[in-house]
Amino acid sequence: MSTVVVGFDGSDLARRAVLWGAEEASRCGASLQVVHAVRAPLPEPVFTPMSAPIPEFVTEETLTRAAEDHLAELSEDLRQGWPDLRVSTAVRLGRPVDVLAEEDGELLVLGSSGRTGIAEMFLGSTASGLVSIGGRPIVVTRSGPLDGRVVVGVDGSETSTDAIEFAFSFAARHGRELLAVYAWNDVGWAELPEQDFDHVRVDLAKHLDSQLAPFAERNPSVHVAQEVAFDAPARALLQAADGAALIVVGSHGRGAVKRAILGSVSHAVLHHAPCPVAVVHRR
Repeated sequence: MSTVVVGFDGSDLARRAVLWGAEEASRCGASLQVVHAVRAPLPEPVFTPMSAPIPEFVTEETLTRAAEDHLAELSEDLRQGWPDLRVSTAVRLGRPVDVLAEEDGELLVLGSSGRTGIAEMFLGSTASGLVSIGGRPIVVTRSGPLDGRVVVGVDGSETSTDAIEFAFSFAARHGRELLAVYAWNDVGWAELPEQDFDHVRVDLAKHLDSQLAPFAERNPSVHVAQEVAFDAPARALLQAADGAALIVVGSHGRGAVKRAILGSVSHAVLHHAPCPVAVVHRR
């Protein structure tokens, strides 16, 4: 990984995303690129705080200057916290979704909502738009714990395999335990005789173990726990997310239409998880 890109808009949630991205970039030896997108406004007068107020028009230039000032302050804070981290900043003109989608980088980090967000549990339009585009992992941060375990959803799909790889790498870098959750909710499962549940659970546990084995072998320092849940996948993952530092999901799984970018499980986790969420798209 060479560059972690973080979207910034001056909000507290965006600042939290920058700090999360800085720590991740530092851990994996990447550089950090912080991007502030500025949308050209319709000129409107504002009054400067002087004894005799003089109207100053809000223009692209004034917004850009304010964004650059924000980024300069942020860069100074980052240098103090991560003195060896390579940090660059940029102000771009355009819609945040369009601007950030064009930024080069192997990982994109965003706050759950920005200046117009009602609360951090609501997914903002920028985050929602970018996780639907795909192409690289995207992390949506929240104020959840920083020292909990990593949770990954497993369903046997190719996208799920990429999510497992991301989760193991993250857990190894940050010294976290990993919980892999395989939720089985196929049609007709509730009608199975009770004695068949144990057989199904054993088979699923074997399948889960085979999915994890190659990555566990490459990351021997990661302690791995496994859970087979007879439940809706989104509900099982959200229950496991309590106290987690990160939850990792594929952009879509077994039940998704091939053209779909964001499946129902990843959509639900993004909107309701109390901790940061990583959505991993099929490369």
